[in-house]
Amino acid sequence: MTLESSNTTVGILYDIENAPFEMLNYTLGKARRFQPCRTIVISDWEERPEQKRWEKLLRRPGFTFRQISRTFLGKNSLDSALYDSAKLLYEEGVRRYFIITTDSDFVRIAQMLNSKEKSYIIGVGTKQASETLRNAYDEFIVYPAEEKETVRKKHARKGAEAGEKAEVALEQTDTKKAEPKKDAKSKKAKANKAEKNEKEKAVKAEKQEKAAKAAKAAKETKNTKEVKEAKEAKPAKAAKQVKAAKPAKNAKPGKAVKAESAEKAEQANHQEAATAPVPSPAVQHEHKSKAAALPEGTFAVRLPKTLRKQLEARMQEEEVTMDELITYLLTRGLSR
Repeated sequence: MTLESSNTTVGILYDIENAPFEMLNYTLGKARRFQPCRTIVISDWEERPEQKRWEKLLRRPGFTFRQISRTFLGKNSLDSALYDSAKLLYEEGVRRYFIITTDSDFVRIAQMLNSKEKSYIIGVGTKQASETLRNAYDEFIVYPAEEKETVRKKHARKGAEAGEKAEVALEQTDTKKAEPKKDAKSKKAKANKAEKNEKEKAVKAEKQEKAAKAAKAAKETKNTKEVKEAKEAKPAKAAKQVKAAKPAKNAKPGKAVKAESAEKAEQANHQEAATAPVPSPAVQHEHKSKAAALPEGTFAVRLPKTLRKQLEARMQEEEVTMDELITYLLTRGLSR
């Protein structure tokens, strides 16, 4: 809606219970854009009689301040009284309004001011005002507004910025002066750290060398001990072998021992036969005659006396005949 200069009256509804004096003073400054016109400010001024500044405000030229009466006491008594006053202004033809509040109950006043003919309503409140209240107005002004930077503040800001720059420059100068000292300290710290590292490395190397020597000594001691134990164990082992051999020698011979005896007897027979005197031709002829007289498949052998005794003893031990024993011995000899 476009405001028309023909409208000669502006109504300001002030919620004195929920809006401070500064908000009213701010709204009066905003209302000057509609002047020259009559401006009526409605509220319960007697509610704050102890504040002298209200008296000064009431004497302000160009504004009419109207006192409202509350028909009942209670929480919403001021809202109801402002509603009745706004209704009277609306019936008189006023179509421009300022409503100073953050209370959402004033939405019904805005709805009433647009019930027949549309009014132009400007709301003034804090940023805590609800969306419902803001949407009920044609305009909504947030209080306090952002203040524009004055010349004095601008100079103060520039002075503060210059002071900050001077402090930064001074800090940089001090830093440059302190850099040589800092570098010397840093170099000294690095040298101390390097020296400390060298000492730690030397101590570590010495420890490793000691550990290696100790390990080597322990290994040599272990080897010496093993050699000594081996030397001590050799006589014991030999004695053990001798001791184990004695029972075998004194033990009663079994079949293996008997076979060994038979081998020894056979070797003795061979030696005796080799050393025996060669018989004369007459004796040899006699032996051949006897051998021819024997049945086919048999042969006669003249054994030395010693060998014969050994064979007879062996025959009795083995419980076999002489032929079986000789056959066994011959077979054994031929198989070698």
